[in-house]
Amino acid sequence: MAVPESNHIYPELASQTASSRSTGLRTFDGYPYLITRVVPTLYHLILLPAEATPDTLRGLARSQVRANRLPTCLVLGNDLCLYLIPEGGETISPDIPSGGVFVTDRLPPPQPFQLSAELAARRQWLQAFLATGPRPGFLCGDLAKGGRPATPDEQGRLNGRNPQGVPNGLERCLVCGEWQGECLDPGEQFAGQLMRVHCRCANWNRCARCGGPLYTRRLNANYFDPADGQIWHVPGFCAFSHACSPKEGA
Repeated sequence: MAVPESNHIYPELASQTASSRSTGLRTFDGYPYLITRVVPTLYHLILLPAEATPDTLRGLARSQVRANRLPTCLVLGNDLCLYLIPEGGETISPDIPSGGVFVTDRLPPPQPFQLSAELAARRQWLQAFLATGPRPGFLCGDLAKGGRPATPDEQGRLNGRNPQGVPNGLERCLVCGEWQGECLDPGEQFAGQLMRVHCRCANWNRCARCGGPLYTRRLNANYFDPADGQIWHVPGFCAFSHACSPKEGA
C-alpha cells in the first residue's frame, strides 16, 4: 500500500522530533499506538493491538483521523511512524512524537480491543509513563485563535461592523443561520488580526466509535457570538467532554 511522499508533519512536532534524540525529550516506546494532537503540546495516546497487521493498523489510523479530524501519528517502532492529517496527507517518518503532555482514554478508537495479557501489560506501562510526566495545570489552546495579521487590503475591506453590529466579512449560513467567513477580530487584544469564523454546520469533529459530534462546535476553531459581539475560540480539549451513549459506544 503506497504512501504519498508529502511533507505534512505538523510544525511543532516536526521541530520536536528533529531534536528529540539530542535533547532527551520524552517518548513512549510501548508500540504500536496512535497519538493525536489535541492542541499544541497536548497529545492523546491510544494503544493498539500488537498482533494486528500493518494494514489493519493503518486502517485504524485512517478511520481515527477521518472521524476526529485531528492530526494523528501511527507509531510502529522507535524509528517508524506514519503522520496523517485531516486533509488526507500521509508521511512516513523515522521521528516519533516526543515532548509535551500526554493523556489517554479520552478519545475512543474506532472499535474496542480485546484486553490480552500483552495489551494489559502495556496499559500498565503507559500509566506509569503518564504518571512521571508533566501535568497539565492550565491549558488554553491556541492563544492566537488561529489568526494572522491582516494585510492592508484586508484592513481596508473588513474594518468596522455592519448595521447589525457584526464584523464586516461575516455572512449568515443559509442552513443554521449563524455567522461564518473571515473578518477582523473586534476585540482590542486581537486588533488587526484576521480570523476565520465557523458556524455550527462546519462542526466536522466526530467520535471514531459512535460517530457523534465530539463537541457542540468545531474544535480548534472560532465562532461569533452576537450576544457580546466577540469571536470565541473552541480549544481541541473540549472533545474530552464527549461520551458515547451505551448503545452507540458498545
